[in-house]
Amino acid sequence: MQRIKESIPVIIGAVGDEIELRCPATGAPGVYGEVKWEKVNDELPYAYSIRQGILHLNDVKRTDEGVYRCIIRTDSGLATVTHVHLKVSDFVPLFGGNGYMELKPLTDEQWNDINMKISFKPKSPNGLLLYTERQNSNNPNETINYLSVGLKNGFVIYRYNVGAGSAKLMSTYPVVMNEWHKIEIINQPSQATLLVDEDDIIEQDNYYFNTSEGISNILNIAGTKDEATMKRSTFNQPFVGTITSLTISDERINFGENILTKSSNIEKDTACSLGLCQHNSICIPTNVHTGFICDCSNAKGYEGEFCERKILKCDHVTCGIGTCEYRSDGTQFCHCPNGRYGDRCQLLESDNIIESVQFNGETSYIVLPKSKTLRNFRLKMEIEPRSTNDQLLAYQASDYNPKRSNYLALAIRRGKFVYLYSSSDGNIEIESSDEVKINVPYQLDLKRFGNRAELRINGTKIPIRGKLSTFLPGTNLFIGGIPSGIMVNPRIGGAASFKGCISKIVLNGNDINLAEILKKSSHDVTICQPYKNGDNVDIHVPFIWTTLLPPKPTTKPITTSTFVQMKLMEKNNEIIDEIGTTDMMILQSNDTTKALSCIGDDCALQCTPDICGDHGDCEIINGTHIVCSCRDYYDGINCEIFKPIEHAAKFDGKAFIVFSIDDFPHLTSEHEENLSLRFKTSASSGLIFWQGQSFDVPLKGDDYMSIGLSDGHLVFSYELGGGASQLISTEVVNDDNEHQLQIWRKGRDGKMIIDDGAPITGSSFGIVAMLNVDSDIYIGGVPDLDSMTGGLHEKNFVGCIGDIAFNGVKMDLMANAIDGRNVKPCDQWMTKKKWLRNDEER
Repeated sequence: MQRIKESIPVIIGAVGDEIELRCPATGAPGVYGEVKWEKVNDELPYAYSIRQGILHLNDVKRTDEGVYRCIIRTDSGLATVTHVHLKVSDFVPLFGGNGYMELKPLTDEQWNDINMKISFKPKSPNGLLLYTERQNSNNPNETINYLSVGLKNGFVIYRYNVGAGSAKLMSTYPVVMNEWHKIEIINQPSQATLLVDEDDIIEQDNYYFNTSEGISNILNIAGTKDEATMKRSTFNQPFVGTITSLTISDERINFGENILTKSSNIEKDTACSLGLCQHNSICIPTNVHTGFICDCSNAKGYEGEFCERKILKCDHVTCGIGTCEYRSDGTQFCHCPNGRYGDRCQLLESDNIIESVQFNGETSYIVLPKSKTLRNFRLKMEIEPRSTNDQLLAYQASDYNPKRSNYLALAIRRGKFVYLYSSSDGNIEIESSDEVKINVPYQLDLKRFGNRAELRINGTKIPIRGKLSTFLPGTNLFIGGIPSGIMVNPRIGGAASFKGCISKIVLNGNDINLAEILKKSSHDVTICQPYKNGDNVDIHVPFIWTTLLPPKPTTKPITTSTFVQMKLMEKNNEIIDEIGTTDMMILQSNDTTKALSCIGDDCALQCTPDICGDHGDCEIINGTHIVCSCRDYYDGINCEIFKPIEHAAKFDGKAFIVFSIDDFPHLTSEHEENLSLRFKTSASSGLIFWQGQSFDVPLKGDDYMSIGLSDGHLVFSYELGGGASQLISTEVVNDDNEHQLQIWRKGRDGKMIIDDGAPITGSSFGIVAMLNVDSDIYIGGVPDLDSMTGGLHEKNFVGCIGDIAFNGVKMDLMANAIDGRNVKPCDQWMTKKKWLRNDEER
């Protein structure tokens, strides 16, 4: 029961609750006596009682809503009158894992055209959501048809029998705990469909459909009254979490009024305690997707689904050549004369084709509809900044509460483009390497697929490592700024409007019509004017961070010298980088060793300690060049760069390296993919390469691709769904000698070549030719062999692996890896590098 502070106190209680209304005047100085209650303009409810001045309403109904008057008559005969406003809301149930509700059985019409929608917020990855059945009228123990929906390991499972025997549909992705989700099940004579969060669609044909026999039984929600029914549902435990709404054949179920029976341990959902309704608006529990609606009557000056937007006001100045008028609901708008449109009458109807729109950096924004999903999401924009100050380019969140919402954003921050994302898994911020330049066009391409993201700026990919789960968008998608009144998550920082022009917006492949957007859903956006010299622009001034560390002299004078150009030469298994010279600016150290005076032939080059540093050996060649021979794990002109596992690594049976799935995509069955590496081992078994299902999903008949050792033989195996292919080497390869491996796969066909041997070929079984894997790429081992490989491999790899290349692209084991454990340098394969310097560089 909620209490809302207002001129008349508001009490919110759910249907079926027992409500206590207390007289606001009780306890006031000098006020005492008999309390009398009345309902304004109506009779008091039938089931009421007054005890110690408190009005008790039992089993509250919708008709009990209204204003109640409290009258206290004192001994002096005077009366004190106060009021209380009772709002009766829906009952939104919260289940603790041992509760249930029962609804009336489905009708024959509903069984013949099954269509159910259920919204929920889970706290556990396992549990029954709903179950119903049709029983044999002559044998109640015989189930003819059934529908069962629930969660198993986070995946949505829909099991059913509509006449042709038991069948199952399972979601492609697991749902995220403590987030709202929506399921729709459709079962018609031709086809069964499971739709999760509006974008994960699973379908299956019905070869036979008969749901007209037997007797329809009750509909169980979140659990069952007895263990026998729970067992028939095929789920092992009741649901834990909130079920906010249920719709059957387009009829919304009221959980307070339509329930037949329920267990006594069901609580009310607490979504209204999360502060999702903004600006002092009233949160009312309701059987809708999110479990509540926001009443803006108490949020003066604000509107929107969450009372998040400030109601725009106008006057004769802001409307330009238009007039400020009132709508029937009391809000204001600019009435534009013929030939003009826009929220400020700033646009001409004659401008049918708008190539670019301009944002003023203060109050401009565009509002696009809420995205259905971020699992398959793409936003492309062509922009031209007129400022490098902190500003917002795009923003969407799970809700309007800035403290708890998940979010996706593109911004300019500290003079660079930045991608910001937050979900229940954590937060990520990716910053571009180059600084933003004013009056320069940029193409931004943000793409999310599954739990991954990719950002390209002018075609250049900005690496975004790691995976974060998606969230269900709860706000509009805002471009270039946000409306007044809306706050963003503090991690995003300042949310100033974009200052500049946007010439193109493409959302999920659909070109946004800028002219239509300006008419319907923009604010203070105008047609872009070409930049002219002398226009005001904002230049970003970097923030100077303070530190507690003592200052050190790091500045070095800049002098004109030569730019080092390197060309690789190989000689006797050593690499020499020959250095050419062109004019450039280089940094000169203050600590350069003092040059020795010399005469004639004594002016030959000399090795000094600063030339090759602590990790290289200096050598003079022909008196004209100096060569730095870098020791193990070091590289660079002065052997100053530490590179222990650049292209080769040692694995001890507990080590592994992880590359992103993006580095080795399996695009189509028609695309030939190849992989190459070299290895060296004396072990008889071990996992070299693995790509399968997600880390937390055990491998049980799913697709995978694997390279490993078995009894000393190399085995290349892959499963596409019809039966695995295994290509096995004829000779053992665990002879502690170096071997080169090359692998190709196109659809079902595979080929393997070891060293310069004959090709080994094979094909997988069945007709499926596409490799569907969801995990990253593991080299040298995996964290959980038994679960991740389904027992296919017993040990991780022991030995050295190097020169890994995916589709011809060589991987840097440090720069390209996104994760790794216990990896060490492979001493045998460290190649010494010599950097050749001439006397012009001294």
